[in-house]
Order: sequence, then C-alpha cells, then structure tokens
Amino acid sequence: MVEVKVWDPVVRICHWFTVTVVLINSTILDEGSIHEFLGYSVAVLLVVRVVWGFIGSRYARFSTFFPTRAKLKEHVSELISASKPSKSKLADNHANLGHNPLGALMIFNLLLTLAVICLTGHFMTTDYFWGSETMEDIHEVFVTYLLVSVAVHVAGVLIESFRARTNLISAMVTGKKKLN
Repeated sequence: MVEVKVWDPVVRICHWFTVTVVLINSTILDEGSIHEFLGYSVAVLLVVRVVWGFIGSRYARFSTFFPTRAKLKEHVSELISASKPSKSKLADNHANLGHNPLGALMIFNLLLTLAVICLTGHFMTTDYFWGSETMEDIHEVFVTYLLVSVAVHVAGVLIESFRARTNLISAMVTGKKKLN
C-alpha cells in the first residue's frame, strides 16, 4: 500500500466547512441572521478556494485536474469497461491522484453553484432585491440543484472509492490517499 499526501489543509477546511454550512443552512436554518452569516462565511471560503486553485499546492491547483475532452473520454471509457486504474497509471497521471476528470467537472459545478447561491443570497439583502420573490426563487432553485449535485458527488465518491479500492472520504479527512 502506498500513501500519497493529496489534500492540503486549505482544501480540507474549505470542503468540510462548506459541507457543514450546506447541511445546517438547508435543514436547520432556512433563513435569518445566522443563515446569512454562514452564507457569507461560505462566500469567503469560496474566494479562498478559488484563489488557492491558482496558487495552492499541487493537487489543489485547477491546472492539475482541469478536465479536457481527451481526459474525460478516457475516464468514461474506463468506467464503462469497469477497469480499475493501475498503480503505474496513477503514479504517472498526477491529476487522477487528486480529482479524476468527472470529479473535476463536479468540483467546478459545485464551486459555480455555490457562487450563484452566495450571490443571490446577498442580492436578497440589498435594497434593490429586498423582498424579491424572483431572486428568492432563483436562490432556492440553485440550493435544490446544489443538493442534487451533492448527492451525485457523494455517489461518485462512493463508486470511485469502490472501483479504485481507495477510501476517498478518509483521504479528504486525513489529506492522504492510500493506494492499493
């Protein structure tokens, strides 16, 4: 078994804080000042994560895992054929040590969706959009879309953990991916 340090503390803190806030704000606190404060906190962490995506550690950088058409095609072919990625391929392809191409698409989807949620949430506090049902509807549609995306993300993590025989959830907690 080979252990590779993949997720740095910035990535893990941004990830788990966002997970916690999404759970709290979508189940317990549907509105109010704490809901807003937590939303602004996610907005700040979103900015940190985006900046970190350009200047951060190797596996945090967007350039490391940007999903090209060729990478997506190859990854989907592997999924369809149900083949497990080889150790040598993982060692040669550092991008897949972080996010595989479909996982990368999901990360960009989640970041963009969170940005829209934070922006529409903020707009609802401004004079221009105060009481705007349209803005509230847009906000709620994107929250629902986020929750569906999160469910797909978690399913993908579980499928890839099983397929690659690597506990990806543990890797996001410890920062270290154990390769068999």
